[in-house]
Amino acid sequence: MLISLKKLVSNLVAINSVFPNEKILVGYLSSFFKTKKYKPIFQTVEKNRCNIILEKGKGNQSIILYSHLDTVDVTDGWRTNPFKLTVRGDRGYGLGSWDMKGGMAVNILTFLNFFPKNYKLKLIFCVDEENISKGAYQLVNSGFIENAECLISTEPAFKYGTRGIVTGRIGRAVYNVEVTTPSKHFAFYNARNDVNLFVGEFLRQLKKLNKQTSKEKKQFIFARKIISQSIGMSLPQTTILELDSSIVPPLTSYDMLNRIKNIGLRLNNKFSDYFKIKIDFVKRKTPFLESYEINKNNLYFKLLKQSVVQVINRNVQPYFRSSVADENVFGAKGITVLGIGPKGRNAHGPDEWVSISSLEKLYQILNNFLTRIDKISDSSL
Repeated sequence: MLISLKKLVSNLVAINSVFPNEKILVGYLSSFFKTKKYKPIFQTVEKNRCNIILEKGKGNQSIILYSHLDTVDVTDGWRTNPFKLTVRGDRGYGLGSWDMKGGMAVNILTFLNFFPKNYKLKLIFCVDEENISKGAYQLVNSGFIENAECLISTEPAFKYGTRGIVTGRIGRAVYNVEVTTPSKHFAFYNARNDVNLFVGEFLRQLKKLNKQTSKEKKQFIFARKIISQSIGMSLPQTTILELDSSIVPPLTSYDMLNRIKNIGLRLNNKFSDYFKIKIDFVKRKTPFLESYEINKNNLYFKLLKQSVVQVINRNVQPYFRSSVADENVFGAKGITVLGIGPKGRNAHGPDEWVSISSLEKLYQILNNFLTRIDKISDSSL
C-alpha cells in the first residue's frame, strides 16, 4: 500500500469535518489524490461545500465505492482527544473513526490499488450525510452515476462487522398536521367539538399504520411535536402536530401521507366534518428519504457474499437497517446499494472506535469483490 490503513485513518480523524464544515477534509483529499496523479472532480453543493468524484477504468457500467465526508459533533464524555486517533490494542479511538473515516480509508486505498479491466471504478465522497443528504441528492441529480450498477458503502454494519451486509433500509418522513375548529367560548364546551379530544383519537387511529415483520423491519409513526393552547376564556382553536414515521418497503413516504390523510378524513366524518384538517410533508430543502431493499438473488449481493466468506471464513449475515442514510437516496434511484463496514462501537457517541484488523479484512473483501466483477463478461453486466 502507498500509505498504511492506520496512518490514513489517523490523518482523516485529525481533520475536523463536523457537519457542515467539510472544507478542510476536501482540501486534504484533493492534495492527496493529486500527489497520486489523479484529478478529482469537484461538485459544488453550496458555498464551501462540495462532493468529490474520482474514476478509473473504462466501460459503460460503473461500480462505486462510497463515503460521506461529515461527522457529527463531539459529545460529552470523551476520554481521549476526538481529533487524534488513539490506538489501544486493536481499537482506534477518534471522532468518525467508525462512522465513517475508517471505511473511507478502506475505499481510498482500494481505489488506488485496484485497476479494473471491464468497468469504471468510481470513488465518491459526499457532504451533508449527517444532516439532510444535500450532497447525495446533488449527486443523483447530476448525471455522474447514471450508469452505476452497484454502490458499496463502507458505513458501519452496526451489529455484525465485516460479516454483515446491509441489503435495505427503512424510509423516513415527517408530516405536519394542522387541525382547526371554530372559536368557542369556554361556557359552550362540548366534547364532540374539543379539538384535542379529536387529535387524541386521531393519534390512536394512526397506530393502525404500525407493523413489524422482523426485529429491524419496523414501521411506526409517532407525534414528535404537539402545539395547542387556549387564550383567555376560549377553547383551543388549533392544534399542530409533527408526525415522525419509519416506513418499510414497498410503502413510500407519499403512500404514508395518503394513509394519514385517509385516517383523518374518516375520523372527521364521525365528527360530522366539524374540523378542518391540513396534512402535508414538513418543508425542508431535500426530499425525505425513501426505503429500499434489494433482492437476495441480486448478482452483486451474491458476489459480495462470496468475497466475505472467502476472506473471513464465516457465514454472511444479510440484514435490513432500521435507520436512514445517503444510501436511501441511491437505493431509491434503482441502484444496487450494499453496505459492509468494519467492526467498532459508539457511533455518534463518546469514545468511538474502529477495529484496525477489521479494516484490513474489509480492504481484502472489497478487492476480492472487485476482482470477481472483473471476471464477469460484459454481457453479464
